[in-house]
Amino acid sequence: MKHVFLIFGALLMLSSATLAQGGKPVSFFAGYSNLQAEGRFDPDNPTQNFNDDFFERRRGAHGVNLAIAGYPTKVFGIKGDFSFHRNDDDTDFATGRNSVETQVYYFMGGPIVKFRNRGRVEPFVHALAGGAHTRFVVDSQNTVANVTTRRTVEANSTDFAAAIGGGVDVRVCDRFSIRAIQVDYAPIFLRDRSISVLGTAGALQPFTLEGQRQDNIRISVGIVF
Repeated sequence: MKHVFLIFGALLMLSSATLAQGGKPVSFFAGYSNLQAEGRFDPDNPTQNFNDDFFERRRGAHGVNLAIAGYPTKVFGIKGDFSFHRNDDDTDFATGRNSVETQVYYFMGGPIVKFRNRGRVEPFVHALAGGAHTRFVVDSQNTVANVTTRRTVEANSTDFAAAIGGGVDVRVCDRFSIRAIQVDYAPIFLRDRSISVLGTAGALQPFTLEGQRQDNIRISVGIVF
């Protein structure tokens, strides 16, 4: 994960350099974010591949979105963007328990265009590219006749990601604006990966998860200052 923060730090320095060169304002954004993430493991089949069935299961993950943008001109800017989302899903049943944990980190940068005007409402669009770190942890326990069996799978991957979207800022005063809405199409291009699954016999079994595009939607609101 240290590489994630190193890359985001580089994006922040890039935005700061843009500010220094252009002598124009720099803006910061912080707010709540909801990720409609495509893809989740089935606790009843933790050895499944990233196939069509996997990507038909969509879940919401809550988190935060932080960004910095430096503007060399009044309209055009360079933006660094970071977000983190997490979802925990626990299901109890008569003989056991299933739990699924999902974490997604985005770290991206790219151009932003803000349509400034004399009114309070300022739309913007951006096109970002970078990476995303995804982590899936599935744990399934089942007890029958006082015998407990457990299956666990954990998959971590850092892959290419992008975000294309925009939103609307509502200016409150010269220093603060409310980001009423920001919506991004934020795909992650998952690579093939090898994982080890803890089977019912307590032994690790190797499996290969096939890569695929994860079509996510990210929605954010917050404060711009």
